[in-house]
Amino acid sequence: MEFSRLENIILAQRDDLKTELTSLLFKTQVLAALVVQNDGRVIGFNDVANVIADNDNIETLALAPAGVVSYVYPLQGHETLLGMNLLDSSDNAAAITPTSNAGISLYGPMKQPDGTAVLVGRLPVFLKDADGQRRFWGIASIALKFPQTLEAADLDLLEAQGLTYEILKVNPKNQEQETIAASARAFDAGAPHLVMPLQIFNAHWYFRISSSEAWYQSFENWIYIFFASVLSLLLASLAQRNHDLANARRRLEEMVYKDTLTGILNRRGLFQVMADRAGNGNNEKFCLYYMDLNQFKAINDTYGHKAGDRVLQHFAAAIQAVAPKDSAFARMGGDEFILVLFCACTHDHITSGLARVAADLAKGLPGEGPNVPISFSVGKAEYPDDGQTLDELLSRADKAMYQDKERHRRHIRLVAR
Repeated sequence: MEFSRLENIILAQRDDLKTELTSLLFKTQVLAALVVQNDGRVIGFNDVANVIADNDNIETLALAPAGVVSYVYPLQGHETLLGMNLLDSSDNAAAITPTSNAGISLYGPMKQPDGTAVLVGRLPVFLKDADGQRRFWGIASIALKFPQTLEAADLDLLEAQGLTYEILKVNPKNQEQETIAASARAFDAGAPHLVMPLQIFNAHWYFRISSSEAWYQSFENWIYIFFASVLSLLLASLAQRNHDLANARRRLEEMVYKDTLTGILNRRGLFQVMADRAGNGNNEKFCLYYMDLNQFKAINDTYGHKAGDRVLQHFAAAIQAVAPKDSAFARMGGDEFILVLFCACTHDHITSGLARVAADLAKGLPGEGPNVPISFSVGKAEYPDDGQTLDELLSRADKAMYQDKERHRRHIRLVAR
């Protein structure tokens, strides 16, 4: 396989794997938002966890006030996790130091007390006291089934194309490389291969891939060449073989539907969800909410893009915490978001949820970040009353959102006077 083709495959596969893991680890942001919105009280943990545990590769979700695991979902079969101290390094390979780790951390693979092998994501949760100072509350945690979570990235397709691979990590204690996953056929480190770094939050992984044989060493390829040029009767079977390989390559290289920064759907993902529902003949009424952060450019300009990214992540997590299960939430680009409700929720129900989010954002970003209130504008459109197509609904909701944004600006001007 030519070098450029090999490079394209490893880039696509690395990005697929990173997107899969990142989107799952961002669910800890939703748990953190649940704590922050309730000023440190844990209310409705099981309900929220049930909504965000929408991936079969999630083993458990947990909250640990002061570092001690007190809430686990699902609890059945994982009772041994209760009481585990996530700050104690003596019996915990994924112990964290909250004063030096203000973001999501990835650990593993490792064994849990109940014997299951998992990858673990942990996020320290901070509240602000009356003086606006950071106060450590505890930890939001997610455990992902291993190796099933890696299999979700279709690594077996690499072997279907005659490739061998290894995924390695650097052990932070001794800086030695450890194998996380590998192809069934042994990887020959002495053969020509490509190595690509894979950074997932704090975890330093490496993806390396090699073609198990050169094209001229493959008897199958010689068969293809011979029969394609001499025996026309076998063209049909060769075409089918090529079709299967092409499908495998397309699956490796197709673009993902998730926004890597926030872990929610991107524009393409939202359109795909809407197209799938339309293709299934679903013509029921639904509501579309167009949301845009106010003065977001000023936050970027004043505090930097890193702070702006944290604002976007916090906003996405806060909306996810109040969004019904039967909904689609997407980042359209920049600071623009779309929430589509397919359930029979009333407008008052979601309005009260958005009001709670607005009150939470007005407190500023939890933990380290810009200590300024954050607000957003929202516009609504209903199908089929306000439009028959998605473009019509987006246009209607966009106009309503800008009317709301203008009301925010007039309010700010009046306050300034």
